[in-house]
Amino acid sequence: MRKFLVPAILISAVAVSAPAAAQYRGGHNQGVGIERQIDQLERQIDRARDRRLITRQEARRLDNQAEYIDRLHDRYRRNGLNQREHHDLQNRINRLRQQFRWERRDGRR
Repeated sequence: MRKFLVPAILISAVAVSAPAAAQYRGGHNQGVGIERQIDQLERQIDRARDRRLITRQEARRLDNQAEYIDRLHDRYRRNGLNQREHHDLQNRINRLRQQFRWERRDGRR
C-alpha cells in the first residue's frame, strides 16, 4: 500500500503546484517593482505640488493617472501578472513620468 500512496501524493502535489507556477511568471518581483515605482511617482508629485513646481490641478491630474495605474495593477495581479501586462504597466508609468517632467518644466517658462 505504501508503494502506491507516496507516488500518488507526489503526483497530486505536482498537479496542484503546476498551475500556480504557470501563473507566477516572475510576477511577484515585477509587481513589487511596479508598486514601488507608482509610490515613488506619487511622492514626487506631492513634493512638486508642495514646492509649487506644479499647480494643484496638474498634481490632481497626475495623481489620478497614478491611481488608475495602481488600480489596473491590482486588477492584473488578481489573475497573475503576465509579461504583456507588466509591459503595459511599465509603459503607462513611463508616460506618466514623462508627463510629470513636462509639467515641472512647463512652470519654469
